[in-house]
Amino acid sequence: MELKTITDRNLFDSFVMNHPYCHYMKTSMWGEFKKHTEKMTYEMKGFYVDTVLVATAMILRGSYCGHSYLYIPKGLSIDYEDPALYKEAFSLLKDYADSQKVLFLRTDPDVVRVPRDIKGNQLEGFNHESVTKDLQSIGYTHKGYGYGYDGSWNDRYTLIVDLHDDMDTVVSRFSKQRLTALNRHVINHVTTHVGTKKDIPYLMEYEQHLCWHDGFAPHSSDFFTSLMDCFGEHAVLYVTEIDLDGMIEGITQEISGKKYKKDIKAKNDKEKEIVWAKQMIVNYGHKLPIAVGLFLRMQDTSWDLYTYNHKDFTVIRAVDNLHRFAMEDMKAHGVVHYDMVGFSGLTTKDDAEYGLYIYKSSFSPTFTEYLGEFDYIRNEAAMKHFRFENYAFKRLKREIKTRIHRKKASSEDYIKLAHSLHQ
Repeated sequence: MELKTITDRNLFDSFVMNHPYCHYMKTSMWGEFKKHTEKMTYEMKGFYVDTVLVATAMILRGSYCGHSYLYIPKGLSIDYEDPALYKEAFSLLKDYADSQKVLFLRTDPDVVRVPRDIKGNQLEGFNHESVTKDLQSIGYTHKGYGYGYDGSWNDRYTLIVDLHDDMDTVVSRFSKQRLTALNRHVINHVTTHVGTKKDIPYLMEYEQHLCWHDGFAPHSSDFFTSLMDCFGEHAVLYVTEIDLDGMIEGITQEISGKKYKKDIKAKNDKEKEIVWAKQMIVNYGHKLPIAVGLFLRMQDTSWDLYTYNHKDFTVIRAVDNLHRFAMEDMKAHGVVHYDMVGFSGLTTKDDAEYGLYIYKSSFSPTFTEYLGEFDYIRNEAAMKHFRFENYAFKRLKREIKTRIHRKKASSEDYIKLAHSLHQ
């Protein structure tokens, strides 16, 4: 086997996108995006047996706290059922890291460890822990099978909705809460459509709402635009809108029925919704986007990268509508694996991110656990310093960002932000 540089992006990406282990981070498009947004460089490497290309690696080259490193996001596009093949390929990567004199080479193969039910319990079936042992046997250090957001560069856990069945069957597996919200959306005139780059300001606006709540720095317009430009037809923006006049009309018709003539309390509650809708018209206008999601799709998989909603419209549950529409649109484009992208891996109420798990699990996804991170370390002593510096710097950076960006935002803040972005 030989490791060679590939200069033809079309050749490289074609191999990745037609491989069973296809992932958007393995393409040159991701390299171009990281090059533009983080000033990283990248190399496209191919593994050849004789003249046949059998695997690829998208290698990012970076530097952190004065230490240079190589990173292969989501591992190689290679046959992980062939130990001799992948062991030789990963050994060649070690040689390449030695030749580049970097501190370490990191990778996190998108190989599923074992099958699990939605609660995280292991099921009978395949077991890829042998891949972990094989990589350890040739000199790679495994981060371990930890839980939570443990500082890994990519999430080790995710939840993926299976879209193989027809949409009626897929939707029937949603939780009762999701189905109720979708039914209400018909009455409340909530709809979703495919957007364009012109809708990026709304994505930024609703990300800012979350930034205020969670205390992190928002992305720039250039960041989102670059992502869409680099991935072209593989990038999709979904926009969920509400027609407040239609909502008022829908509820008015609803409460004119027999049910509400008998149930005065229920009628009063619906009338309060009308009052609320009228106030929202005063604040934001008659019709507006209230949720936006930026996705990527490639071959039979899609990824929900950034989805945010308007915090003054949380009660509408607009993201439910967005996912319902996105799943159908993705399915129409050949997607059967709808990746909701990341959660802690914990399914107990004491987990700080339990709410995220409960929400994503309400769409009846598959609990997916990957093997995790592997490092080829060339200098153990220097690596210890790097880990300490990395941990200390990131913690300090997180604390500073929290102090700068977190605030108790109100409707007044949301209104001012909307006016500043859309005037």
